[in-house]
Amino acid sequence: MKSKSSVVRVLLCILAGTVLLGLTSCGSGAGYNIPIVCGETNMNDICGIATYGVNYYNLGVRAGDMAADILLEGADVSKMPVRFDPSPALTVNTSVADEIGFKIPESVLAKVTGDSTLEVTRVDSAIVSSGGNFTVGILQLVQHVALDDSNRGFQDQLSVRMAAAGKTVTILDENAAGEQANNITIAETFVSKKVDLIYTIATSSSQAAAAATEEIPVVFCAVTDPVDAGLVASMDNPGGNVTGVSDINPVADQIDLIAELLGKEDITIGLLYTSAETNSEFQIRLAKQHCEAKGYTYVVKGINDLNDIQNAFIALKDVDAIYIPTDNVLASGAATVHSVNIGG
Repeated sequence: MKSKSSVVRVLLCILAGTVLLGLTSCGSGAGYNIPIVCGETNMNDICGIATYGVNYYNLGVRAGDMAADILLEGADVSKMPVRFDPSPALTVNTSVADEIGFKIPESVLAKVTGDSTLEVTRVDSAIVSSGGNFTVGILQLVQHVALDDSNRGFQDQLSVRMAAAGKTVTILDENAAGEQANNITIAETFVSKKVDLIYTIATSSSQAAAAATEEIPVVFCAVTDPVDAGLVASMDNPGGNVTGVSDINPVADQIDLIAELLGKEDITIGLLYTSAETNSEFQIRLAKQHCEAKGYTYVVKGINDLNDIQNAFIALKDVDAIYIPTDNVLASGAATVHSVNIGG
């Protein structure tokens, strides 16, 4: 028969093992607390600590100008160069940094430039529910802050341009809820309704619209590499009925920002992205190339959906920081990413 002291020792060992297991399990309250740099500002506001990011509202405004040039001035889509955000801004998220116990260096804080959002006052009277001088179909892949901002910026600027020209526009605003089948159906519906222009937000939505028509002008936004996606022949000369605004980020600057945040160059960076997203895959290639050029070690982890987040963090638990490019799946689940990271 075991003594009481032996039983106590066994119970203590079991308890210690349970605690240790709890510290490594999801939702236990013990997080990974890994610094994250995101490819876009809105996601960084939820789960990252700093980034050089494009402003998606501004991208939408530029797309709205392009659409107005086509509709009001008869601009030739095939000769309209793809546009960009000319000056991505550095933003920091001290709240998340505090949550994970990370101190953002003063050298980084000193570079923060503040809000760069364009000021555009929407003219509601220029957007009518039916019977407008023009009809524009909007096809958005999924709802999350960055893409919503692209949509809002587009409509705001288009309304301003329409009002200035004494015209009105009817907008058919549709969301594919992340499903490619919905992208195809919505695009084909716009074509059957003979809309005057299709505005697409995200790569797969843009591909669906481009496949549905070779005649109706398509203006895209939130597409990282439109050439690789098969949307345009080149950035300067699209060559067809499709052009728009790329959301390409300064990936090299974002990766170097990680080194500056950590205060060293002997670092290991986790590259987290959704494997099925063309735009994310392209940015990860750029990130890998820059890491190799600078001598940074990297670990790549692709996911299929948000159910893979916990396993992704387990795989990346030993990295110094994580980089997430502009990625629709991860952006829509930014709160989940943050929760897993802090152990919420």
